[in-house]
Order: sequence, then C-alpha cells, then structure tokens
Amino acid sequence: MFTSVSKKHSIITTMNYAIFEDGHIASPQGFRATGVSCGLKDGSKARDLALVYSLHPCRVGALFTTNLIQAAPVFLSQAILSRNREAIRAVLINAGQANAGTGQAGLNDAVECAKLVADELEVPRDAVLLMSTGVIGVPLPMKRIREGIRRAVSELDSGGGRRAALAMLTTDSRPKERVYRVHLRDGQRITLAGMAKGTRLIHPRLATLLCLITSDAAIEQRLLQQALHHSVAHTFNRLNLAGDSSPNDTVLALANGAAATPTIGDARSPEFEIFQQALTALCADLTQQIVRDAAENGKIIHVRVRGATSEAVARQVADAIARSRAVRSLLHRGSSDWGPFLAAIGSSCADLRPELLSLRLGSMLVLNEGAAVPFESTSMLQILSMPEVEVTVDLNIGPVDLSLWTCTWHEE
Repeated sequence: MFTSVSKKHSIITTMNYAIFEDGHIASPQGFRATGVSCGLKDGSKARDLALVYSLHPCRVGALFTTNLIQAAPVFLSQAILSRNREAIRAVLINAGQANAGTGQAGLNDAVECAKLVADELEVPRDAVLLMSTGVIGVPLPMKRIREGIRRAVSELDSGGGRRAALAMLTTDSRPKERVYRVHLRDGQRITLAGMAKGTRLIHPRLATLLCLITSDAAIEQRLLQQALHHSVAHTFNRLNLAGDSSPNDTVLALANGAAATPTIGDARSPEFEIFQQALTALCADLTQQIVRDAAENGKIIHVRVRGATSEAVARQVADAIARSRAVRSLLHRGSSDWGPFLAAIGSSCADLRPELLSLRLGSMLVLNEGAAVPFESTSMLQILSMPEVEVTVDLNIGPVDLSLWTCTWHEE
C-alpha cells in the first residue's frame, strides 16, 4: 500500500496521505489532550482518565453500540448529539468503570462529569461527549473523577496525546494510535489522528471497543457522518474477536476546521474522496492494531468470503467461521483436518450452493466446486502453524466479496 519510507522523518508516504509515526490524537491543529491517574483501575497508578479538547467547535460523526443495553455515557452522548453535532468541544474518557447497569444514578454521574468538564473548560454544557470502559454495574467513584477532571483540564497541551491513549486502556497490552497527514489539492493539507482501545474478550464485562478520531479538516457534518459510517463498516465492523458487542462501544470523529482549508461539501469532489480513503486507512490501521493485541501469542485469522449474493450472506459465512470453536481449536493445536471449516460454513445457514463451494487455506486449495482436492499434509501443517492464516471461501454465486478478522489466543 505504501510506496516509500523516510526513516529520517519517520513518515511513510502514499500519493495522497502519509503516516506520521510520532503523531497522536492532539496532532491535528487546534487540539489539546492529556491523561491522568485517578485510581479508577482497582487502585492502580496507571493513567485512567483521558481528556481531548478542541480550541474550536467541532463537527462530529458518531456511531454507537448496537447492544440494546446502553451505558450511561452512550445514552448521554446520543442525547447531546441529537441537538448539537456542529459545535462539540471535548471528549472525556474514563477507564475502570463502564457506567453501565448503573441506572438513574449512573446517568446522573455522567451528566455531572460532562457539566464539570464544560465548566472547567468554560464551554457550553452540551459541547462535551463521554466514553467509559471497564467493569459493568459498578458506580463511578465520583470524588476521584471530580479531582481528575480538574487536574486533566490544567494539564491539557498539544503534546499530551500519548497520555490520553494510555489512559483509555483496560485489558489492552499497548495503546493503539495512528496519525495521517492528508494532502488535498493545491498544497492544501489536513491531519487525521485516531486512538482506540479494544482487545480480546477476557471477561464479558470488559469487552469494549472505543475509538476517537480528530481532524483539523473543514467538512460538512453530514459528509463526516457518511465517511465515518463507510469507514467503520469496512474496518471495525469486520472484527469478530468474541461475538458480543458491549453496552459502551463508541466511535467518534471530530473535525474542527483549524487547517483553514475550503470546506469539503460535495461527496463527489476529489477532496472528499481523498478524505474518505485516508479515514478508512486510519480505521483499518487501528483495527489491525486491535486484532494483533488480541492475538498476542495466538494466531490472526483473515477470513475472506468471495462470490456471495450479498454482503449479508458473506457476513453470515465469515461470522460462522470466526465463531467456530472447532476452527479455533484446529488452528490452536495444529492439524491438517480442514473439516471444521466446512462444518462452520454449512452451519451458517447462508444462501449457498455446496456443489459450487471452494475453500483455500493460505495458498492451498482443499475444496474445489464441492469436491475435495488432494494435498500434502506437511505443507498444510506449515500453513496452519503460521502466526497469520488466511481462509478464503468462494461461494461462486454472486459478485460480493468481504473480509473479516478474528484471532485465537494462547489460553484457548
């Protein structure tokens, strides 16, 4: 994907955008960030409260969990965005308590957090959004959070992005960050930055995917929402690490226009296409960081379904493979028996024709148009012992292709 690497400047370049390796969530113009320790993580001294602030009002794109049970910060953020999607100024993220399953008291705590941030920053009270991650059913330790918010506001700076990325983590082993310098036309340049948290489902109460994206681009809110929806559909929504969604899952994109470039207002314009490509690349990078963290000493599994009649059908097949315990066990222990893959495909209840089905593991074809293909067992074991395994299913009944990422881990 990338055409050249400059070690001197730590930037990987493409035609329209460059990855800035030393960047962080506050790298776009006009953003400030920090992360502080409030003792929210079971007495740990680790950073656990992140604050990201924009000097200028931000237009916002947002996507939230599909779980019917929504955490208080999700409920409150949706309520704020129902009346203000054009002038958001800050996002507060706490790690340690999800503030889900906490009833009216939890919602009251969320409202107080947003109000306190707004008052400390001297911005409108409907200009602050929230994210929370951690244990469900445990009240927020508000005394600690109040003190942490005041300290975070006092420590905001343009170099504090890494502190914020660390403060949003729970069971993650490392922060997930990426920054792109995006070149539009006539010398115009904007910046896109993202930070995320998420890893494998170690405990159902800690399964949350959070992502915050900042940009100094000037872009209409409807187009920012459209771009985010497209990018998430092709990246974060292609993750299946545990099969469950969290009451807290949230992806936010803030654009403050501080780069002083002309507003992107036409979905058919070259500028919007470049913005869309860069945003999708950013989300894809963060997605890969999440799956690699989740895999740890296990295997990353890239499931490709080709020739489906619809995206829904392709997703059914891919999800069935990702969820299959037999497939995961096979990949964990190492075996040349590819039967669990076929069983998972058949159990997906997807619209398929068995006589047209083909299956490839890595580069090895094991099933062609419904019939088994002889293969060399040693070569198969070598393929399945690799840290990354690609599974390609060709349904041969339609034009739709889809990719999904999952993984195994050592303890399985």
